[in-house]
Amino acid sequence: MHRRYRDGVRGDPRPFFLAGRGRGGVLLLHGFTGTPFEMSLLGRALAERGFSVAAPLLAGHGLDVRALAATGWPEWLASAEAALLDLVEQLRGEPLAVVGLSMGGLLALELCRRHPDLLRAACFLATPLWLPSWQMRGIGALGRLRGISLPKLAGSDVRDRAMGQANPATPRMPITCLLSLCELMKVVRGRLGEVDRPALLAHAVHDHTVPYACLGELARGLGTPRADLRCLSLPRSFHLITLDVEREVLFAAIGDHLTRYLGAAR
Repeated sequence: MHRRYRDGVRGDPRPFFLAGRGRGGVLLLHGFTGTPFEMSLLGRALAERGFSVAAPLLAGHGLDVRALAATGWPEWLASAEAALLDLVEQLRGEPLAVVGLSMGGLLALELCRRHPDLLRAACFLATPLWLPSWQMRGIGALGRLRGISLPKLAGSDVRDRAMGQANPATPRMPITCLLSLCELMKVVRGRLGEVDRPALLAHAVHDHTVPYACLGELARGLGTPRADLRCLSLPRSFHLITLDVEREVLFAAIGDHLTRYLGAAR
């Protein structure tokens, strides 16, 4: 049974590890300005199915805007890669997978490209290959003002009101980090064909943060064989699909995907 959050209850932003029953390990990567809380309910669901799960706190993240502003995508990727290598060391011989949400999906794509020998499967959730052109132009124009950060006026992009209030995300977005995120999108988009891991792609139709059309572009660009590629569209959720109203549907799809490919790897 997953914890139900009431109005005003804040979630835990700390990294976590949950030991499984030898069915394999899963690295869970949160999104931009987020924390491992975004992956906590998914982590419990996967642990219940016997997987060991690790959710690191990416470099610069964890509520402090100044700390986040001092980092960029190379640091975010380095912390994700270090967490993967730690999981390899901890679960010697067990097959591994990676699941990334939003920016975490971009990092997961790059980890799969760099370490196909370590990762047997992946799930890319609400992954931004690009943003609407007007947003990209605005970020570029504001990039000259290096010291500013933009407030998240609408809060977390999630339909579930209680989960949105519980989500302990950084309340502002440094413009330097937004520029770095856009650079990461471009880098990853140019390398999609090099990623060939069995993949589940999931995206909410009414995502207000990342265009739903990114799902189709990602599916077309991946080097994954079509027989090993599945797409899941969620008609009721918003961007943070691991916290939102269709999360149980998503968790079941992820669990089935990982069971198929990590089990086969064994």
